Amino acid sequence: MAVTILEALENANLNLKNCEKSKVLMPVLLSIAKEQINNAVILLEKGYDLNEKVEPFLEKYGSVEAVPEKDNE
Repeated sequence: MAVTILEALENANLNLKNCEKSKVLMPVLLSIAKEQINNAVILLEKGYDLNEKVEPFLEKYGSVEAVPEKDNE
C-alpha cells in the first residue's frame, strides 16, 4: 500500500513512540523512522506536497535522491 509523504511522517512518529515502549525493537524501529523521515524531507525539499505518494517514486527512480525536482508549471 502506497503512503503519502504526510502518512510517512505520521508512521515515523509512531515508530519513534514505539521505540520508547520496546527496547528490543528500538534499533529496528529507529532505523525505519529515520528512513521515513529522510524520504519525506527530501521529497518536500524537491517541491512535492504532503499528499504525494512515496512508493511510486521509489519504484520508478530507486531512491528519493534520484527523484527530479518537481516541475511547478
